[in-house]
Amino acid sequence: MTTPKIKLPVAIAVLLATSESPAQATAARAESPAGEEVVKLSIFEVTTTNDIGYQSTNAAEATRMDTPIENIPMNVTIFNQQFIEDLLAIDTSELLAYEATSVKTTENDGFLARGSSSVGTNFLNGFAQTSGFGSQPLANIERVEVIRGPAAVLYGSGGYGGTINRITKQPRDQAFTSARAIFSDHSSHRFEFDNTAPLPFFGGKTLAYRINGIYDRGYTWFGQRKEEDGIAPSLAWKVGPNTKVIFEYFYDWRESQASWETPMHAGDPHGLVTGDGAYRVTPRKVAWVYPEDFRHNTRQVASYDLRHAFSDNLQFRSQFQWETKEQDNQEVQALSDGLTILADTALMPARWRHWPRETDNYRTRNELIWKFEVLKTNHRLLVGHGWDEQYDLNRQYLSSRNNGGLTGERLTGDGRLADNQAGPLFNSYPTLTYAEFLEDPTRAGFNPNLLLPFNLFDRGDEPPLPALADRPPLYLNTHTKTYTASQSVYANDVFSFADERFFIMAGLRYSDFERRTLALAGGSYPNRFLLESAPTVEQGAHATTGSLGAVWHLNAKRTATLYANLNNSFTPEFRSQPDGSALDPEEGKQKEVGIRFNLRNGRISGLVTYFDLLQDNVTRSDPDRPGEGYFIQESGQRSTGWEFSLNARPTDNWSVFGGYANIDARNDLTGQPKDLQPKHRFTLFNRYAVKSGPLKGLNLSLGTIYVGERPLTPSTVRGQTDWGPMPDYWRVDTIVSYRLRRPQSRVQYDFSFKVNNVLDETDIYYVGSYYRYTIDPGRTWQAVVGVRF
Repeated sequence: MTTPKIKLPVAIAVLLATSESPAQATAARAESPAGEEVVKLSIFEVTTTNDIGYQSTNAAEATRMDTPIENIPMNVTIFNQQFIEDLLAIDTSELLAYEATSVKTTENDGFLARGSSSVGTNFLNGFAQTSGFGSQPLANIERVEVIRGPAAVLYGSGGYGGTINRITKQPRDQAFTSARAIFSDHSSHRFEFDNTAPLPFFGGKTLAYRINGIYDRGYTWFGQRKEEDGIAPSLAWKVGPNTKVIFEYFYDWRESQASWETPMHAGDPHGLVTGDGAYRVTPRKVAWVYPEDFRHNTRQVASYDLRHAFSDNLQFRSQFQWETKEQDNQEVQALSDGLTILADTALMPARWRHWPRETDNYRTRNELIWKFEVLKTNHRLLVGHGWDEQYDLNRQYLSSRNNGGLTGERLTGDGRLADNQAGPLFNSYPTLTYAEFLEDPTRAGFNPNLLLPFNLFDRGDEPPLPALADRPPLYLNTHTKTYTASQSVYANDVFSFADERFFIMAGLRYSDFERRTLALAGGSYPNRFLLESAPTVEQGAHATTGSLGAVWHLNAKRTATLYANLNNSFTPEFRSQPDGSALDPEEGKQKEVGIRFNLRNGRISGLVTYFDLLQDNVTRSDPDRPGEGYFIQESGQRSTGWEFSLNARPTDNWSVFGGYANIDARNDLTGQPKDLQPKHRFTLFNRYAVKSGPLKGLNLSLGTIYVGERPLTPSTVRGQTDWGPMPDYWRVDTIVSYRLRRPQSRVQYDFSFKVNNVLDETDIYYVGSYYRYTIDPGRTWQAVVGVRF
C-alpha cells in the first residue's frame, strides 16, 4: 500500500480556524437546558418522514448533504422504500427497469443511459463498487438515487450518462421487525428479514443496531441454478450530542451460472434452416450451461461513517469502506461466435475454463461543510478529499477452442490449439446428421479430445459432460497483479439569494490516477508460462473536472422552477493495444436545461429536461479484429434528447410514478447510431390502495414499460448481416397485494402475488449483435408472504 500523496486541503484548516472553537461550543452547551442537543447532525442524512407515497422531497447524495430536490440543478430520480416495497423488488435491475432513461445491457447492473454505457458506475453510500457480481440485492437498501448526466465533482471519473447510488438502511431508535418469503414459478424460494432496535445500554438512546439477512435457493426462468446467502449488521453510536458514528458490514455469497448469448444465422434470431431444408425454431427458454457449472462469488463490505458538528455552521464527515470480492468460476464457456450447421441441427462450440479472481478495495472520504453568509448570499460550501486503492489478482485458465472444420493434425492431435488454429467460425455439413456426428465428431471437423459443441435445438440429445478428470487440459491465459490508486481534492458550493428564489451550484475536482500492472504470464496462448519475474508497467493520469448549475424558482410557491447545468467528466484509459501503444483518456461534457413543476400542493410533481452530451475517445473492441485484443476509440459520440418524469398522487388512494425519454445517440463524425440505445422509452407504475370499506388493505398495481427499436452492436464475425433494429416491445407487470392488521394490533401481515411480463412478450432482447443475442424472461410469477411489527 502506498502513502497518499495529497493531504487534506489547506482550506479545511482555514475553515476550522474561522469556526466556533471547542471552548465556545462547550460554553454554549453549558448555557443550554440539561439534555438539550445544541447541534443536530442532520446535514448529512435525509429524513424520510416527509416522504408521501413515492414522492421524496430531499436527496442525500446528489450534493453529499441533505438538500431539497427542487434546489438541485440536476435531474435526480429517487426510488424510495415505499416504491421498493410495492414493486416487490429484490435487486437493483428490477428498480431500474422503471427508470425511463436507462436500459439494461449486462446482468451486472450495467446500463445505457443518455446514450452512454458508463452508467454501470454503481455506488454504495457514495463509494464505487466492484462490478461482475450480478445485480445488487436490496434487502439492506433504504433508497436508490439516480443522478442523470455527469456528476464527476462529487462522484469521480466516469458516469457520463448517470450514477446509481444505493443507500443502506440505518439503525432506528424505535424497534421494528419485518420478514418475507418469496416463492416463484421456477422452483425458487427466497427469505429476507430486517430487524432494528435500540440497545439497552447507556439509557437506551446511545446505541442502536440493525440486521438484514437473505437466504435464496432456486433457478432462473432459463433454468440456471442460483443461490444466495447474505447478512448485513450495522451499529449506530451517538457518541455525544455533536458526534455520531455508524459501523456497517455486509457479507454476500452467491452461486450462479452464466447467461451466454445465443448464436444466430442469416439475420434470423428465431431459428435457421438446417441442411435438410427444414426451418427449426431456436428454443427460447434455454440456458447454455451444464449442471456442473458454477460461479462462486463472495463480497464483503465493511465501513464506518463518522459525523461531527463543530457548530451549527461547521460539520465534518469521515467515511471509510473496505470491499473485497472473491470469484471462482468453473464452467463450460458457450462460444456463440461460432456455428456449425448439420443436416438436422446446428452446433455451438464450447471450451472449459477456470477463472479465479480476488479484488480488494480501500476507500476513504473526508468532507467538511461550512454554512455562512456573505452579502446576503447563503452558502453551503463542501470541501473534501478522497482516496481509493485497489489490489487485483486475476488468473484465467482455458481449454482450447473446438470450432469445427478442422483437418489434418489439428483434428486428430492432442487438442493443444491456439484460437486461430481452432477451425473456422462458420461451417456447414448439410448431409451429416447429429447422430452420425456423435458417432464420429471428426466428420464435422471437431477434435474428439476437446469438448464437444452444444446442440442448438435439442440439448437433451447431448452426451453428458465428461467428469472433471476427463476434461481437456487447461492452459494459462492470464495472470496479472494490478494496483490502482486515485486521489482527489474537490470543492462544491451551493449558494442562494433573493429569499432563496435563486440557487447556484459550482464545483471543481482535481484527480490523480496511478496504475501498476505486473503481467506474470509470458508467451502466447496456449503456450503461455508463468514468469519468475516481470517488469512492472506504470501508468498515470490526472484531470480537472468542473460543474456549474443554477436554479430559479419562478414564483414564491415554487410551483415552477427552471434549472440548467454544465458538467464534464473524465475516465483514464489504462488498457493498451497489443502492440503496446497507449489509448487516450475518455472525456465527456454535458449541457442540460429543465423545468420542474409542482402542482396541487405537491400532489403532482415532475420535470421536463433537455440535454446535450458529447463524449470523445470512447473505447470499444475493434470489430474488424475480433479476439485479438485490439481497440478502437471513437470521438464525437453525441447524445441529445429530452426527458419527462412524473411522480404524482392524484388521489389519496392512487400513486403514479414514471417517465418518458426521447434520445438521439449517434456519432457526429460517422453518423453511426449508438448500438442498443432506443430512441423512445416509456415507463409507468400505478398503485391503487383501498383505504376504507370491506376491501381495506387491498392494493392493485399495474406497471408498463415500452422500449423502442434499438440498433444492433456492429460486428464482422462470421460475416453475418445486420438483422436489426431489435424490435420494440411493451412489458406489462401486475401486482395484487393485501395488508392485514387486526384492530389494536401492531402486527401487519402482507400477502402479494406478482406477474411479470403478463402478455408473455417473446422478443425482449437486452443485447444483440449481427450474430448473437440475449433475451429477457417470458412470463414469471411470484407469491410473497410477509409480516412486520
